[in-house]
Amino acid sequence: MRHASALLRTVTVCAGLLFVLLALAFPGWNALLAPWVVLAAVFLIGIPHGAIDHVMAAELYRLHATLKDYLLFYGGYLILMLLVGALWYFLPVGGMILFLSISIYHFGQADMEDFLRVDGGGPLPAPVWHVVRGLLIIGLIVFSDSGVTYPILAEAMRIPEAGLDSILPVPAYGIAVVTGPYVLAAIASLAAGQIVRPWHFLLDSLLLGLVLVVSGPLTGFALYFALWHSAGHIREMQRFFRSRGKRLTLPAFYWKAAPFTLVSLAGLALLAGINRAFGLEEQFLSLMFILISVLTLPHMVIVDRMYRETYA
Repeated sequence: MRHASALLRTVTVCAGLLFVLLALAFPGWNALLAPWVVLAAVFLIGIPHGAIDHVMAAELYRLHATLKDYLLFYGGYLILMLLVGALWYFLPVGGMILFLSISIYHFGQADMEDFLRVDGGGPLPAPVWHVVRGLLIIGLIVFSDSGVTYPILAEAMRIPEAGLDSILPVPAYGIAVVTGPYVLAAIASLAAGQIVRPWHFLLDSLLLGLVLVVSGPLTGFALYFALWHSAGHIREMQRFFRSRGKRLTLPAFYWKAAPFTLVSLAGLALLAGINRAFGLEEQFLSLMFILISVLTLPHMVIVDRMYRETYA
């Protein structure tokens, strides 16, 4: 598995297999639970994992508790959020392309840091692996059940669903397109010894594929976002602080994340209230993903800096 922590590996494997079995045995219940699993994943760990970016930035950029440094961080962070929000408002198709592009790289980078050799040796440069892995994740989410994902994507981009069907490949072909490069890259890198913990990598890839395809796109996204991505990031943040001679316990993490987590949750609650008032409940998931995308770009900038300092 991706995680170095035995406890986190166990939780991820058990939860993944549980929802795969649930989807196979009780598909109706799985479909009913999926939106609630997404909300739980986003609320309990997804949003909090990015809510200590201000703490990370203070360490990474040597910021001080001064008005100038506060303005520098919060101003830059807000500007990036506003730029992404403006893109979604004025050019929603461009917003979706940006969101998918940065998600592909961000997810792939986070997943592969613990699997690739630190010295960078091997047939494929690390950024290529980041894209291949991220493309597999996003592709399997999008194409695993187009009846669920296409309406959400079309709503977010403000285009007819039929228009989306005309530009995207048949789901089975889409799955083949994203899995083919991953399998070829895995064969080449495993043969060259570029992958550390090869059996963990293979089992992780197999379980992740099962979770994303069998449990459905919403549940699959929720499990990946919470257990693979966000939980992994928290561990990496703890490792980063240890490298600086500091300690970040899990209670301390949630305490530091609380202010911005509450602000984000208040924003989601306001969004839900507006949707309910105007009878737009069906659009809540697409709007929630837009909100996540607005937060992702500035978060990705900080995470990329953390990786460069941690693995330098």
